[in-house]
Amino acid sequence: MRTTSGPDSAALSNGTGRRRFATVTTCHAQGYEAYGRAMVESYLAHWPDDVPLLLYSEGFRCGVEDPRVVEHDLLEAAPDLAAFKARHRDHLLAHGRQLGHRPDIRLIPREGQIRVRLRSPWGLGFRWEAVRFSHKIFAILTAAVETDADVLFWLDADSRFFADVTHAELDALMPADCLLSYLRRKNISECGFVGYNLRHPMVRSFLADFGAFYRYDLLFHEKEFHDSYLFDRLRRRYERAGARTFDIAVGAGLAHSHVMEHSRLARFMEHLKGNRKHV
Repeated sequence: MRTTSGPDSAALSNGTGRRRFATVTTCHAQGYEAYGRAMVESYLAHWPDDVPLLLYSEGFRCGVEDPRVVEHDLLEAAPDLAAFKARHRDHLLAHGRQLGHRPDIRLIPREGQIRVRLRSPWGLGFRWEAVRFSHKIFAILTAAVETDADVLFWLDADSRFFADVTHAELDALMPADCLLSYLRRKNISECGFVGYNLRHPMVRSFLADFGAFYRYDLLFHEKEFHDSYLFDRLRRRYERAGARTFDIAVGAGLAHSHVMEHSRLARFMEHLKGNRKHV
């Protein structure tokens, strides 16, 4: 049973006293057949009727005839993504396929010397797949402009829902005084579920800075290029500037790498990582 009931919060842009929510995801055709279709079907079964799913498809049409699924072609909707992919079509490092070394330069105070150490490996694997993860970021950036919701949640397309999601739950997942909600981990945050408070005074600046990593190729100056690393770099910068953020797992990620399973999200969803995508 889906529900549209929930507690009132401060009066917002819709004038009803209750915040409006939207969700966003993206997927290519192969992924949609493997796991995305099941995600959409479970979403329609368990999320509130008035929370749309903004689906940015990559080269296909999902064909779901439900007004809650608002489908866009990602490359048409995000020309900056198309430009980023074109610039780095043959850039091996941007696809995580260039094995190299990153210098680690340290000053040895007592000896007055500079020591240079090469880290290996670097540049090979998902941590450097800039093009792969750029689809996700531009889907979020585009949806944040197009939606009139107060809160936007990112959902990985390999998520699955098995219990009803209420407005009360959504309110709790994105406190009104916080810029972001996310799943903190000891090293890199889990960004399969992230909340963006679109009424926060810093959110447009945050999103612009996130986009700048890709629009101006600034991410290639970072240690790693995947979205979770960049998200954490930016999140910490805004926290130092005074923004409050909300750890959905309230610290559980400091002890558990599969943090979603140890958060309140586990009541209604699971994240089918790796081979679990195809079950």
